[in-house]
Amino acid sequence: MALLLAGGLVAVLAVGAGTAYGVSRLVGGGSGGGDLKIAWQLPFPERQESGLTTFDQHDMFGTWLVGENVVRAQADGVLAYRLSDGGQAWGVPAPDGTSLCVAAQAATEGRTAVAAGSDNSCNTVAGVDLNSGKLTWRAKFPAPVREGRDPLTAPDLAVAGQQVIVRSEDTLIGLSLTDGRQLWRTTGKKLLPGRSCGFKDMRAADDLVVVTYGCSLGGEVDGLDPATGKVRWRQRLSESQLVDGMLSAQPPVGLPGLGREAYSIRDPRTGKEVGSFTDPLDGIRLWDVPPNRSNMIDGPAVYECLVDQENLYLPTFPEPVKGTARSADQIVAIDLATGRKRWVSSGHSASKVQLIRRDEQGVLAWESGDRTKQPPRLVRIDPATGKVGVIAEGPLAAGFEGEEARVMERDGVVVIVPWKNVAVKGSITVLR
Repeated sequence: MALLLAGGLVAVLAVGAGTAYGVSRLVGGGSGGGDLKIAWQLPFPERQESGLTTFDQHDMFGTWLVGENVVRAQADGVLAYRLSDGGQAWGVPAPDGTSLCVAAQAATEGRTAVAAGSDNSCNTVAGVDLNSGKLTWRAKFPAPVREGRDPLTAPDLAVAGQQVIVRSEDTLIGLSLTDGRQLWRTTGKKLLPGRSCGFKDMRAADDLVVVTYGCSLGGEVDGLDPATGKVRWRQRLSESQLVDGMLSAQPPVGLPGLGREAYSIRDPRTGKEVGSFTDPLDGIRLWDVPPNRSNMIDGPAVYECLVDQENLYLPTFPEPVKGTARSADQIVAIDLATGRKRWVSSGHSASKVQLIRRDEQGVLAWESGDRTKQPPRLVRIDPATGKVGVIAEGPLAAGFEGEEARVMERDGVVVIVPWKNVAVKGSITVLR
């Protein structure tokens, strides 16, 4: 899959090859007020009009902060930029005739995986060393072939500890993250013989793979060992119920499905349901629409949620703010032991809220603001009460950049990487 030049490190990518990122950038500009200033911003290349696919050409598949770089996976390759000045640190392009179609969201010790293929089939997975910018291995897997104007089907792809898990249609494969060696391989028919079942969804995190099935009668949820593929636990649903997929793998939180209107919370050790909740929850409407949805690629959803040992944190349904061009939402904390609402965050600036992480001090989040009246803000949500405290204010020039984006923070530096080129200016925005 890789174009391995000079040991896999490509310092500058050719604009003519379609990787126009990094040619021009704004460094130290757009500051205009606030505690945080725009240190640099990487613009998108000029958009080529192509109907429904216009906004899909510059999709972000995954992003990571590794060492002194921010790394962005996109259709034409994996690229790293220095946090200090926005200069390109390295870039590995997809070879001619192929493009990336999905990336694992997690990384272990600076290593992750991406998948790529032709316009008609996404059938190759590769390991990526995010520290050096090298693709370390590649492996083929069975993948469907696109027909007519159907979207390209991308596999479910995840990193769980030292394993890469690939789910393509009814095939599930475990690979070594180190060298791509196949550890195990199975199908829904092998795991559930005689039941006419096939995989619907796969999520993996840490030391657990969770798969959901659709069967001729009802469905099932299984927990597998990522190193061996062996079943740790099995929970069969009633004949009238299906699960549409998993919101989270660790702990397992299932989405509503046919015959079941509730989200299910499961014990990661046994798979038994310990709690559930519905939408609305105590009159609060929830929001689980993935920001990475695409017209061109039918791939795994990335949900805007956080989990810790006690709570699931979800955005509420965004409501339009009167007299402005922005919407506003809040964060709801749901007790993982019961499915009950703990709190709804309060004290926001009437804009969209992007979750960053949960740490010992609470829930770190970014309020997107807008470009005319409401500056974006870095805030922390009190884990006990849901009350918002402001850490820093950003400039109006960075307004809207954080909507439907992956927002990361390190030592006061905020990094914003949008999933799509919609209503934003930069493919990467760094504030400090």
